[in-house]
Amino acid sequence: MLSDNIKQKSNKKLIADFDAVSLYPSAIARLYTLEGIPKVMKKEMLSTEYLMRHLFDDDQKEPIGEKFMSGFFVLIKITEIGIHRHFPLIVCDPELNPELNVPRSSNTCCLMYVDHITLQDLIKYQGVKCEVLQGYYYDGNRDIRIRDEVKKLFELRLKYKKEGNPLQENIKLILNSIYGKTILSPIESKITIVNDKDAIRYAIRNYNHIVKFEGLDGSDKTIFKLTKSICRHFNFCPLGVNILSMSKRIMCEVFCTAEDLGMDIFYSDTDSMHLYNEDIPRLAEEFEKRYGRVLIGKNLGQFHSDFAEITPGKQSLAYKSIFCGKKTYIDLLTNDLNEVAFHCRMKGVKQDVIALTANEMFPDSVQCFYDEDKGLMVPQGK
Repeated sequence: MLSDNIKQKSNKKLIADFDAVSLYPSAIARLYTLEGIPKVMKKEMLSTEYLMRHLFDDDQKEPIGEKFMSGFFVLIKITEIGIHRHFPLIVCDPELNPELNVPRSSNTCCLMYVDHITLQDLIKYQGVKCEVLQGYYYDGNRDIRIRDEVKKLFELRLKYKKEGNPLQENIKLILNSIYGKTILSPIESKITIVNDKDAIRYAIRNYNHIVKFEGLDGSDKTIFKLTKSICRHFNFCPLGVNILSMSKRIMCEVFCTAEDLGMDIFYSDTDSMHLYNEDIPRLAEEFEKRYGRVLIGKNLGQFHSDFAEITPGKQSLAYKSIFCGKKTYIDLLTNDLNEVAFHCRMKGVKQDVIALTANEMFPDSVQCFYDEDKGLMVPQGK
């Protein structure tokens, strides 16, 4: 998203794309699974003071005394916002708040579904006050074994990557798919392709489940679309929600530290932000003071500058940038060799199409081509 949901432009100082290392695996490495079944909150539980008083401490694994809540999911009504952020944590869902015509991410009092992680962050980073309307809570243990498993996978990937073994790509896909699998929606249909000579027999055997079928042009195949039972569908939504919330916490720790220091952040994506390169050392120093962790590096939970390199081994930075909207921006990159290239994103549009269209619309400007290996738009003849 854009800072304050306003289009941004910068041509003053060098900008870095400050990127989180494996954001969702980093979130899992700080998490746990909630044991037991959720219970409906009683009337006396519906207050932030009660929930925060009885919620587990961060390093707590089992109920102890009044700290008996391992986690919760609640509907809240935000009544007051103490700190207005350029990149708010508040999400205004139009389905919950049809009367509000505001961006999804905005400093607006609204109804919002949150888990215990998000509620803690809303209070800590935005000074939010709210009413708790309803919710579920867990009072079982927190199982932290998932932390060790994701760290094992991450270290295995680093080992294979160092050896130049392509298996590292498989491990990367496994790491990145964990979050998606936890929130997988029901798969309600399936496609089957059969030979024409078997199509009638297949239709007779499966007629109760067939939605439609048609022949594939120029072949001896028939394609069937069938309904698929969801009675055996399973996901792990509580963990998926917690992973998303923890990933936002990882980003908020950096965002809010930078904002508190008066630093400019122009644009943020799920796992990255654009900010002045010269601000990073001061940001890292303050971050370590606040959280006792090293910010810059290539391990889980750390950040690094991640612009594609024009020449291998030479860091790229943006000296001009325009940010138009969500996943729609362009950076003019340079490096120590004074080489230039464009880093451009436009959601849903292929990079080579952007380059071709720009060349046609502005024939008198510098003509570029998309270099797939570099992931950059490079001036022709360079």
